[in-house]
Amino acid sequence: MPDNPAPRGGQVFTRPSAMPEQPRRLLCIFDGGDAPGYSSVASALAEEGIRRGYEVWAATEGFRSLTNDATSEPRFERLVLDRTDAYLLLAQGVPARSMARRVLDPGSDFRSERYLGFHKVENRLLAAGTFRKQKFTHLVCVGGNGTFEGCKAFGEALGHSFPMGFINVSVDNDVAGDRAIGFYTGVEAGATVARGLYDDAFTHRRIYLLEMMGNRSGRHALHCGVAARAHLILLPFFRFPDEVLFEIAEALQKSHYALVVIAEGYEEQRRKRDRPGLSASAFFKLQLEAYGLRDLPTRRVVAEPFSRYIRGVRPAFVDVSASYVKVSLLLDAFDQGKTEVMPFLLAAHDVGTRPFNAISREDRVERAFLPLLDRFGLPTFRSWIREHFTAEGTSL
Repeated sequence: MPDNPAPRGGQVFTRPSAMPEQPRRLLCIFDGGDAPGYSSVASALAEEGIRRGYEVWAATEGFRSLTNDATSEPRFERLVLDRTDAYLLLAQGVPARSMARRVLDPGSDFRSERYLGFHKVENRLLAAGTFRKQKFTHLVCVGGNGTFEGCKAFGEALGHSFPMGFINVSVDNDVAGDRAIGFYTGVEAGATVARGLYDDAFTHRRIYLLEMMGNRSGRHALHCGVAARAHLILLPFFRFPDEVLFEIAEALQKSHYALVVIAEGYEEQRRKRDRPGLSASAFFKLQLEAYGLRDLPTRRVVAEPFSRYIRGVRPAFVDVSASYVKVSLLLDAFDQGKTEVMPFLLAAHDVGTRPFNAISREDRVERAFLPLLDRFGLPTFRSWIREHFTAEGTSL
């Protein structure tokens, strides 16, 4: 393969003569799974970027737009704030979108879900060629941990020669040292669903086994379950011995109603091997049935499947404000000559930026939540948790 592959890259969009030329051209790449707040970040990047003298652009399909795997044209859209500016650009053949009123939109117009083709070096080199061809000068990648890894790899393909940053948007909150935009909204929406099932269980005498987001750490399922006052919460890395499963089944069999929250990654490998296609909640129901739990006419046991509804809700204002703070921090860092940084926001006075080499994936959940996993008071369950997940090396 040649050292400098020739990308197709789509049409090169120049600046219309009727609009002032800006020497800084910022490309925003949105990738990864959907999460509340993508549009909030896009609006913040447009507003703050334009105010600081950037031309702001968005890739319409994430990393894919910069490669020959792009599936639609245009590959890039100019982000503006005023409809008049958008009309002016469109009239001159430049794709444009007004972001002035998009701050609370659910979902995102600009994103690609985990574009696996970016794992290939040749595609990253093609993307670097497209980036240069389009005369972009700055790069911001927006998404979760997978997008962050893609951003770092793209920086290598670009020879670390352009200012670049990463903004953490994810329901999973799996990047260490930051609260992801979308996490708080996801907990609010998820706990609302969970609490609704809790009250329905009380009214109709049901045991709900509710599957929620959480492939690795289960942080979303944990926080939603605690907030909704679930009777039991199961995290992805739990592999219960017989005595714990028997104790849980016995407690539920004696209950008139209950809510159990189960992270979607629970027993994932075993399910793939023994029960392909079965959801985590349905699998747990089968496990409990083997230890005596019965679905009775007077008290139903219902396995509720995972729903992607939570990922598509409108962002809460707390995540909108976080979007603007993080964008402001990142563009300040660019003004100071910094590159390859992530803005973080943990609390009102715990904000700043971290260099890429100081950022890691975080798949553990907080140990302070250990006593809140179980409201039945199950001694064997609690003992098993203490023995396996309280040491620093194995903590939740």
